[in-house]
Amino acid sequence: MFTRRSALALGITVPGLVGLAACGPNATGGGSGGGGSDGGSADAGSLRLAWWGNPTRNENTENVVEAYKEVAPDVTISLEPGEWSGYWDKLATQTAGGDFPDIVQMDEKYLAEYGQRGALLDLAAAGLDTSEFVEGSVEVGELPDVGLAAINAGLNAFTVLANPAVFEEAGVEIPDDTTWTWDDLIELATQISEATPDGTYGMTQMGTVQGLFQLWVRQAGQDQYKDGAAGFDAATATEWFEWAKRIQDSGAGPNASVSVEDSSQSMDQSLFGTGKIAMTVAWSNQVVAHDAMHDGSLVVLRPPSVAGSAAEAQLWYKASMYWAVSAKTANPEAAVAFVDFLVNTPEAGKILSVERGVPGNLTVREAIVPDLDASNTKAVDYLNAIESELGAPPEITPQGGGEFESILTRAGEDMLFGNISTADAGQRVLDELNSALS
Repeated sequence: MFTRRSALALGITVPGLVGLAACGPNATGGGSGGGGSDGGSADAGSLRLAWWGNPTRNENTENVVEAYKEVAPDVTISLEPGEWSGYWDKLATQTAGGDFPDIVQMDEKYLAEYGQRGALLDLAAAGLDTSEFVEGSVEVGELPDVGLAAINAGLNAFTVLANPAVFEEAGVEIPDDTTWTWDDLIELATQISEATPDGTYGMTQMGTVQGLFQLWVRQAGQDQYKDGAAGFDAATATEWFEWAKRIQDSGAGPNASVSVEDSSQSMDQSLFGTGKIAMTVAWSNQVVAHDAMHDGSLVVLRPPSVAGSAAEAQLWYKASMYWAVSAKTANPEAAVAFVDFLVNTPEAGKILSVERGVPGNLTVREAIVPDLDASNTKAVDYLNAIESELGAPPEITPQGGGEFESILTRAGEDMLFGNISTADAGQRVLDELNSALS
């Protein structure tokens, strides 16, 4: 079941890449392609394409492959769709067995796991054109000693979603998202909780949300990772949990029991989905799904900042997912040519739309906008609006960092239930993350 928590996490922690280090490709870097008997396809006109998704994504992918036949009729592409829950286990097994697909859909959490073990081709060295990508959107696929390990299939940024109906019920105006602070968010939410019936709240409990935590530490001059290790200190993490505790103590959001139960609900059954919460957080590619539950009425807001200035919010473009090519593909030129078609042509962009995120290629983005519905247009408009306000791209999640969502959730929930202090929670997330990264 696709829950609010799993949506925010872009997938919960998956089992480790068993055997990848010992049995994966022997290359030490991304490489520049070229043959190899332990990956890719033997036939120079044959490629394998693997991705995870849903029925809409599967249909779009099948359609874009059909369209590519008009461009490269001599290339045969075998399709290997999957679901998130089993995708990474299968990919790790394929890697260990020397059966890595030629082209794979990749997630940021596991990009370093594969790239730094030599499984992924350096797309820049292989000649992929990224000249029309928006500034800051290519770097999110670069790895040290590898190069451009993957190119984003679509861009995300973190948002606060506001339900105008709850604001109206409370007699509260939707805030100016270019000037509000973290304190403003809680105070506004508290007003809404107090002015609406019991069971309706101003905001969700956001203290276990990885994307918002990362924004918090970035605004403190730190980041989630630095040089392959945790990039924040215990004091900053403690301040985060103190802010999260205020959400609960002030009544701005639900208590611990209600919050934990809510996080396990499907999106349409969650408190926000059923109109019982005024504000929640989401990645911008989730705007459409949320908006559909509210008849297209949601307002997309920037998250708050410490200084009350959007220019200092330290938002960043996150790849909703990537396209990567096997370093051992037998057909590097054909594989890169297909990826080029996916990310650089309006034809493919119109088929794929923004289901994988907003295109990083500005020419493609411009071409598809006229055909988008109102909800999809909100996501595009939001990314365009924050472009001049973005901070530096964060370091890609290092090996082991995929566990952080669970680490943050466990510590946050223990703190909210009163089992540990905010200081203990702050120290614990730092210690457990460093342990996972070691």
